[in-house]
Amino acid sequence: MDTNEMNSFFAYMKNLSSRVNELKIKTPGTMNIAEIMNRNHLENQHSNIIAFLINPSEIHNHPEYGSLFLKLLKKEKKLGIEGQIIKKVIREKSTDELRRMDIFIETDSDFIIIENKINAGDQENQIKDYVEYVKNQYEVSTKVFVVYLTKFGDNPSEKSISKNQLTIFKQNQQYASLSYSKDIMKWLSQLTVKENEDVLKSGITQYIDVVKAITNKREESFNMNSEITKQLFAEYGKMDRNSLKEKLHAIYDFQDNINLVLYINLFEDIFREGKGKIFLICSDKVNYTKLEEWEKDVLENPQKIGIRFSSDEHITDFFVRDLNSNKFVIASNTDTIDSEYGNKIDEDGYKHARELGSWFNKAILDTDYWEDGMEMKLSTHIIKNWFGIK
Repeated sequence: MDTNEMNSFFAYMKNLSSRVNELKIKTPGTMNIAEIMNRNHLENQHSNIIAFLINPSEIHNHPEYGSLFLKLLKKEKKLGIEGQIIKKVIREKSTDELRRMDIFIETDSDFIIIENKINAGDQENQIKDYVEYVKNQYEVSTKVFVVYLTKFGDNPSEKSISKNQLTIFKQNQQYASLSYSKDIMKWLSQLTVKENEDVLKSGITQYIDVVKAITNKREESFNMNSEITKQLFAEYGKMDRNSLKEKLHAIYDFQDNINLVLYINLFEDIFREGKGKIFLICSDKVNYTKLEEWEKDVLENPQKIGIRFSSDEHITDFFVRDLNSNKFVIASNTDTIDSEYGNKIDEDGYKHARELGSWFNKAILDTDYWEDGMEMKLSTHIIKNWFGIK
């Protein structure tokens, strides 16, 4: 892809971005407390809300919420549950091995284990052990049911329960997979409130919005994604696969080059503000005193670039390990250093280096933070604070 083609591509993407922004402006304003507090993706928070709504003893004062959930499991998921009344709902019920069931429901006849998986993977023999514990604890053999809850109704892996065991559970109507996208959404939509229960209504409405968000079902997001897809297809939909692949690789190469320029710009800034305490490093060489020398080496061999703080026997390196994935690494030869930001730097140099990304990605990639006076200014106040550079 030559320069003219690249310029044409970016002009097109800028125009597409403008169209999407127009859609955003027309979209009604909204506010979701769970998202603002960064709790919308956490499994524990979802389990807390679901358990709260299922529990007839909770302050929502709607025991029918739990009854509707039981109906979902019995009628639609075909579980062989005989119980009619929910007697107890426990969050994180512990087993003898100190494992915790996400939600444990005891009815007047049965025991239901709900394993909630949004982003986490399965643990070894997790479901198998839960079932064995409940059978032994309550001296039952067939009245234990497993509900595996995921975004889209997936089944557990064989790591958690063997394929043969899972098949037996299904045949005995003791297992069901449940999805947020369909099943939880349907159940939530059935929850009604009284005329004066504005707070409860708001809570349910916000939770429905959260579930839509984690399952990609928000109408405004869908509309924007559809607009982008439609416009991209109109521009590139008739192009053959090899041509598209060529364009894509050219864009990736261009991005790598842009990243390298941004990295150099950042480290130059740090070097100038380091007041003699910061040295430039590149390709395992250290203590560059001239920017020109360092820049020349970076451009010729950009695999690893960064800066080094050195004071007496204390040496700490900050460097880019991988341009393609923006991996920024901290390494130190000292035992352990605690910063005011709570990050720890392990000993043994690069071998035990840990990645630190949030502030760096903002300084490099988020142009909103490039203005003078911003807290995360490109001049990297964090580096200065870390080493007490005035």
